[in-house]
Amino acid sequence: MAEKLKFYIALQGCFQPDEYIRYGKLIEDLGFDRIYVYDDLMFYPSYPILNLIAEHTSKIELGPCVVNGFYRHPAIIASNAAFLDAVSCGRSVLGLGRGAFFDFLNMNNDEKFTRKGFKESLMLIKHLFQFDKENSFKGNIHNVTKKAVLRVSPPKNPYFITATWNKKMAYLAGKYANELQLAEVFTNTYFEELYKSFRKGSMNNGEFKKPTISIGGMTCVSDDKEKAMEVARNTVAIYIPYLKTILKNHHIDLNSEEIRKIDHYSKKGNYKKAAKYISDEIVNMLSLTGNPEQLAIKIKNIGQGFGVRGIMFSPPYGTYDTVEKNIENIANKLIPLLK
Repeated sequence: MAEKLKFYIALQGCFQPDEYIRYGKLIEDLGFDRIYVYDDLMFYPSYPILNLIAEHTSKIELGPCVVNGFYRHPAIIASNAAFLDAVSCGRSVLGLGRGAFFDFLNMNNDEKFTRKGFKESLMLIKHLFQFDKENSFKGNIHNVTKKAVLRVSPPKNPYFITATWNKKMAYLAGKYANELQLAEVFTNTYFEELYKSFRKGSMNNGEFKKPTISIGGMTCVSDDKEKAMEVARNTVAIYIPYLKTILKNHHIDLNSEEIRKIDHYSKKGNYKKAAKYISDEIVNMLSLTGNPEQLAIKIKNIGQGFGVRGIMFSPPYGTYDTVEKNIENIANKLIPLLK
């Protein structure tokens, strides 16, 4: 019997506490399976928000998407994950990644360095969850002594998710994590490359496990195509400097005048100006934008035959004027076409 397809909503860290309570209840009532909260710089941190939502929900899975070991030490992440699991009565998941926006803090954002940081962060968190009192943890970036033992109960069933669109990260996900969350990967060719890397990593783990993969990303569902493109374009403008791996895999010339202007204005924080140079082609490449019927076809065509487990929907969601209406539109018009 085929495994039931699951649906996730990702929330930004920019709302007020009462709004998160309202959104959390609504998302659970609409039948979604998981709520992610972004842990982006310059926004509210994810774990206090997740704890708040946990207190006002009872069934839905909850976790950050994603935390990294540079903004917060893995020991802090481990204790936060443990508390969320306690508050939610075992409903927590832990989304880890390389991180982004390091340039905001003038930090080293070299891909090889941040990837190594991800690997060590995941391994150190696992080390802390195992209550290993006999061994220290020694890495190139993170080191702890034997004294570093978690003083609280770890998650009951730790579940690690790696969020990425990078082949080398997909390999690490297969080797060390439980699930690979692919964001902004909407073509079969690139999906299959990432799948192969994930499967290779899982086979090199010593004990092969069935690859668990979810897909998704920026979503703008609307019957008004022109307005949907405009809304999606403004969101793409924020993230496009960090999506160059995907653009490169779509054979986009990263040195073109168009891309250089988008990159320049986005990094300056002038997203409105950056959006003017973003074509419809790029929007469709990096997001799920269109009416429910169009998006259902697009989603169904991704990863056919590879057992995609879940679909994640990230802001802006749509063209309605409230978060609730956009999420309800996905639940009522798009998801029934995917089940």
